[in-house]
Amino acid sequence: MATSFLEVKNNAISTLASGITDVATSLTVASGEGALFPSSFPFHITIENEILSCTNRSTDVLTVVREQQGTSGVAHSVNVAVGLNVTAKSVTDLNTAVNAAENKIGTGASTPTANKVLRATGTGTSAWAQVNLSTDVTGTLPSSNISSGSDDDFLRIDGASVEGRSAAEVLTDIGAGAAAGSASIVTVGALNSGSITSGFTSIDVGAGAVSTTGLVTAGSITTGGAILIDSTPADTVYSGITASFVAGEALEDGEVVYLKAADTRVWKAVATAAATSRAIGMVVADQLSAGSAVTVLLQGFLRADTNFPTWTVGGALYTPEAETSGKNVPEQAAPDSDGDFIQILGWASDANTVYFNPSNDIIEHA
Repeated sequence: MATSFLEVKNNAISTLASGITDVATSLTVASGEGALFPSSFPFHITIENEILSCTNRSTDVLTVVREQQGTSGVAHSVNVAVGLNVTAKSVTDLNTAVNAAENKIGTGASTPTANKVLRATGTGTSAWAQVNLSTDVTGTLPSSNISSGSDDDFLRIDGASVEGRSAAEVLTDIGAGAAAGSASIVTVGALNSGSITSGFTSIDVGAGAVSTTGLVTAGSITTGGAILIDSTPADTVYSGITASFVAGEALEDGEVVYLKAADTRVWKAVATAAATSRAIGMVVADQLSAGSAVTVLLQGFLRADTNFPTWTVGGALYTPEAETSGKNVPEQAAPDSDGDFIQILGWASDANTVYFNPSNDIIEHA
């Protein structure tokens, strides 16, 4: 157990603001001078011939235990000096700690030597030396089970034994080609890593699956099979084809947008004018502000329990004539005023989920 030393602080000296009796357990030093003493505890102070242990301090008031280090408690008068001095206990504690460290290290140790460790050489002695595996290692890895020979590139731990392995043998062990420098690692188990960066030409998982909850970035994707899109996403979750744009105004999850030619930003699409009626996508992130990047669903599924009204499943969805409850979300009622522009945006796949697949055909109501 480590030695608990008394707290110390330089120039910690004051005077008694008032006298104390021989059994008092608190005292007050001169106004403003309590801060000269440590704020952690314990520390010992000396008043005349008595040593006291301070266990707490509140501004200038010190809580004390009397008669420390063999001294006797006596009354002390006002203005008597109060000081944090070096006492016999401080020196004794330091000597004890040093002796304990010396006993652990042992005598005879010279100045530390590079690439060496401090090892015992006998009872109470030590020296800086290299560890010899053939004589020093015992217990779970006995020296009799350590072999290397000429195969000293790697060590393989097999139970309680350590065996030297060449580079070629290591490649064989992990399922790669037997020749050193093989360019592949073949495994039928898990390959776990925080990240793998190697510029692979190809990754073949056979009949297995590559699963991720993050983003897959690729120059192009070629598939000989189906691309599956989740048709029943959770609330505020989307699946499908998206693109990134810049918001022209504040936008919310589920609102349909058009691309304004004047600033190449996306704005809320409404059916009341030709320029604003041509919806290209649907916002999938909530509470965006003008000028911020926005992800827009071009085709796919989006569920928004809060922002979407309750739809009839299978019903067509249209560009809205106006905002509903402050939100520009699809409506199941087609625009019906003269001059409105009708565009089918998709269909309700359930009460709060849209299959978004906007038509390129837009019809003006007359």
